Amino acid sequence: MNEQEAIALFYQYNLSFIAAKFNIDTARAEEIIAGAIPNPVFTFTVSTFSPKIFQAAYRANNPGAPLPAFSPQIEQLIETAGKRRLRMESRAFATEAIKFDLQDTARVLTNTVRRSYYTLLLAQKISQVADNNYEHYREIIRVNEIRLKTGDIAAISFMRIEIESLKAQADQDQARTALNQARADLLLVLGWPENSMKILAAEIWPEANPEIALAEQDQLVDHALEMRPDMQSARARIDQAKKMLTLAERLVVPDITVGGFYQRDPGNFITQSGGVSISMPLPLWYQQEGQISSARTNLNSAELELKRTKQEVQTEVMKAVSSWQSANTIAKRFEASVIDRIEKLRKSQAIAYQKGAIGLLDLIDAERNYKIMMLDYYTTLANRSRAWADLLMAYGEETQVKL
Repeated sequence: MNEQEAIALFYQYNLSFIAAKFNIDTARAEEIIAGAIPNPVFTFTVSTFSPKIFQAAYRANNPGAPLPAFSPQIEQLIETAGKRRLRMESRAFATEAIKFDLQDTARVLTNTVRRSYYTLLLAQKISQVADNNYEHYREIIRVNEIRLKTGDIAAISFMRIEIESLKAQADQDQARTALNQARADLLLVLGWPENSMKILAAEIWPEANPEIALAEQDQLVDHALEMRPDMQSARARIDQAKKMLTLAERLVVPDITVGGFYQRDPGNFITQSGGVSISMPLPLWYQQEGQISSARTNLNSAELELKRTKQEVQTEVMKAVSSWQSANTIAKRFEASVIDRIEKLRKSQAIAYQKGAIGLLDLIDAERNYKIMMLDYYTTLANRSRAWADLLMAYGEETQVKL
């Protein structure tokens, strides 16, 4: 499994990410609510009503008694001053902000996937070194068993080789345990996809994109401030807060309720009539000062949040660039001058020991140095990979999230 396949599995199976998607559905439902037109109100009134009309004796003695009057009426609230439009625009900005929030969640969690993936890859490399080291000691024991039988090596020296072999075997066991733990940590992030117990990371360390790796720090900061989803979310929330402030100011304009009615009253001189009505609240004592003040405070908070996010973005990019440059320099130094030398030294020491040019302690020392340097090398590669992942996260790499 390569890095991109791991990220794809994360998008598909991670429960936290799937749950975050539900926020968009909720926001879209809020948009529908915000744009809803108030339903009309229907009223049916019966008046001039006397229970006596249901009594047979009363109807017989009063054949001309009037029937009850009834009046159906319908009313419709009409929002004025563009309040409904402002609500819809505000909720649209809110939905946009939540979409950016989801992308930001993907940005952060993608980095978690990458770091867990590199930890698994490092654990695989350490396990390979431990296996190789143990097999190398087994070969040394095999060769020296013959020398021990012929008296070419002292028993105490052979015992030292056996002790080193036991240490190498213990290192092998620890490396395999660490490998299983790293695999479990990655699977937890991925959401434990099916048939994944034997998951292995592809033996490929990430390659840096030159457009990012060689860019100036100011360019990376500018890109992050413009494109990172947390910055875009903060800007969308400012737009939403502005709409809500305008809406609060418009609340002082009263809404109008218009109505119409029909009345049938057999006991009246005019038995049938109709009419229309218009009603509205009069903003004499309260003019929405509280709502306006609250909306203005929310706008100030949104603007402050944007400034805080901007400072965090600048700091994250600066730290990520510094860490990447340092880790990359160390890794290149290893690749340029250490790895080839340590491989050649190991082989030359093994040959020299076979020819009797060096002693057993020199051979053991060469094996230890080889193991230490290889572990340091792979750790350096993992550190560089993590630093690269952190730079991508700070830079604001676009994620392929389906909304």
